[in-house]
Amino acid sequence: MKRFSIKARVTVWYTVFMLLLAGSLLALLFLMSEGLSQRRLRMQLKDAVADTVADVHFRYGNLNTEDLDFYKNGVSLFIYDTSGYLLAPKVNLGVQVDSLLQDQTARTLRTASGGQMVYDVYATDGSTPFWVRGIVSLEGSVQIYGLLRFLVLGAFPFFILLVALGGYQVTKRAFRPIGQMAETADRITSGNDLSQRIDTGSSQDELGRLGATMNRMLARLQDSFETERQFTSDVSHELRTPLSVIRSQCEYGLSEAAGERERQEALASIARQANRMNAMVSQLLFLSRADRGAFSLEKKELDLSGLVEGCAMDLMPAAEARGLSLQTDIAPGLRISGDETMLLRLVDNLLTNAIRYNREGGSICLSLEQTPEGHIRLSVRDTGIGIRKEDLPRIWNRFYRADPSRHSEGTGLGLSMVKWIAEAHGGTVSADSVYGEGSCFTVLL
Repeated sequence: MKRFSIKARVTVWYTVFMLLLAGSLLALLFLMSEGLSQRRLRMQLKDAVADTVADVHFRYGNLNTEDLDFYKNGVSLFIYDTSGYLLAPKVNLGVQVDSLLQDQTARTLRTASGGQMVYDVYATDGSTPFWVRGIVSLEGSVQIYGLLRFLVLGAFPFFILLVALGGYQVTKRAFRPIGQMAETADRITSGNDLSQRIDTGSSQDELGRLGATMNRMLARLQDSFETERQFTSDVSHELRTPLSVIRSQCEYGLSEAAGERERQEALASIARQANRMNAMVSQLLFLSRADRGAFSLEKKELDLSGLVEGCAMDLMPAAEARGLSLQTDIAPGLRISGDETMLLRLVDNLLTNAIRYNREGGSICLSLEQTPEGHIRLSVRDTGIGIRKEDLPRIWNRFYRADPSRHSEGTGLGLSMVKWIAEAHGGTVSADSVYGEGSCFTVLL
């Protein structure tokens, strides 16, 4: 049985169950029908005999037959004397049976024609005793019962066949999502195409919900694989540029045409690219540990106002070197439980981006305040190049740059780290920007 499909096994089990159930019900129906038919004939027979007993009268020892009806409701009636001699009717219609008279005992006698039910009653009219016998034929009941049995048994195989076909169709339709799941899995395995989905239609049953769950799982897997593929491509692309620079500078520095000054410049360029690669690898390791949950924050009570102000003071020279004005509006005494190193990195990344992507003579406004709801809001506003509206949702992705012209600056991981640090502290980060006018990054803790 195990070598058959689930649909076949369910159909066979369902059909066998219905076969047993229908067979039991039919057997019970036949028994009840036969019992009810026998009971109806018995009551009909007794009533006819009782009516005849009441109508029997003797005059001067002779039976008066003028008011007697010897055939009532299918019952043939006979009157005997005490010695068993037939008094009436005088004409034998061929239904009389040769059987001992038994008072008030209904019994069935089998004959060649199918059988008869006989009922005798001993009674007296005045001083004259007599017997009344009623006989009813079972042939009609047997014929009706046989016809019913023929119709039922003749229709029974078609009923079972209909049940089997209907059960198979219902089972086939119910298990269709499972087949689609298997086919989808085969297509994904053979073609590595995670865009395949299971067609659940409008089904809301258990298999429909399972199919919807599988579709959501496939969607998450597809997003994960695409992110991983994009991440691998981005890392390769980001590392290719500094590696190419390092290789070309090494070749130039080792050539005979390069003088001492050119060699020093080549070494300086190599050092810059190596530092950039080192920063990139460090940030990637940090984000990788964060994704795996292997990085734990070392939280403690911090003076966030002092931490933000100190970070702004450290980056003030870098801003002035690019002709930018850095203004601060920091509410004093704001404290928070957090990781000092991570919060410093968050503020540093936002300010560094504001400096890097600003325009000459522009400005940066750093503010820290407490909201009426009790949150702490950190905002960094600049007058830089801005970000297009369609690019805003993707700036948090690793290695994504809204401005390809600034490809050589930074690692493309800063905002990803800002987002993770904010969420690790139970906060959120958002960005608003007008392209060509500037951007504002807001962290709510």
